[in-house]
Amino acid sequence: MRAGPISRGDILALSSAVLFGVSGTVAADAFSTFTPMQIAQFRLSVAAAVLGAIAHRRRQTATGGLLPALAVLGMFLASVTVTFYWAIERLGVGPGVTIQFLGPTLVLFWMRFAQGRLVPPMAWVAAVAAVGGTALITRAWEYAALDPIGVLAGVGAAVTFAGYLVTGEFLGQRLPGLTVGAYGFAISAVLLVVVAPIGLPSTDAVGWTQLGWIAVGGTVLPFMMSLSALRVADPGRVGVLQSLEPAVAASSAWLVLDQTLGHSQIMGGLIVICSIAAIQHLTSNVAPDAPSPHPI
Repeated sequence: MRAGPISRGDILALSSAVLFGVSGTVAADAFSTFTPMQIAQFRLSVAAAVLGAIAHRRRQTATGGLLPALAVLGMFLASVTVTFYWAIERLGVGPGVTIQFLGPTLVLFWMRFAQGRLVPPMAWVAAVAAVGGTALITRAWEYAALDPIGVLAGVGAAVTFAGYLVTGEFLGQRLPGLTVGAYGFAISAVLLVVVAPIGLPSTDAVGWTQLGWIAVGGTVLPFMMSLSALRVADPGRVGVLQSLEPAVAASSAWLVLDQTLGHSQIMGGLIVICSIAAIQHLTSNVAPDAPSPHPI
């Protein structure tokens, strides 16, 4: 990863992390009006429409015969979106986002045992540290207070996030990132509508503003920023900077929703952030045109 002063790519990557992190807080606040499934459906549908229009305008809609792989990516994207929202609804924004960010840790096992790649020993050390940090942020030792459904949703988000990263790397080496994103969001939106054909309830201007922010300001805009960052900056550096998202999410939830974390949870969150940043740095081998390192 290149060292040096902050660059345009760094600014784009950091801005993307901030927008993704704040989006989780806005979604958590909107749970009083909408269900996680409704928010997921609206978010994916709007993102699909916007990214699809941009891809069409830029003539980047050819799939190169990779539609089955794009369908798999869409499945992972739909799954990680819903499980992520379930996790932050039950556990809070900070813990939910942090558990989901264990995805890159799970990717290490795929790299080593499925692809036969050599994983640096320090990456395994960081992975163990990330698991320990997650135990701290969920207070795993407090069995009575532990929300098993919330933790299960968070683990599901981490697993499907890992699947998204692996599939996204494969597709990103063969198709433009915008093409991958447009098809991924479109297929995921269709899947959610088929699986759970529900509509949005009547809401006011505040509710529509929240949904609009989640879909555009918290999805489309940071996704495009990630693509732009990957074109001008080292992918490892982009991944490290975007691993700050859990800290942004926890901070915004504290400021806006008064969701406070205990000392052990704060320590656990910092351990996870540092561990994931280390993993991103040590294993960065994603092609420059890969899709956003974060689906949501």
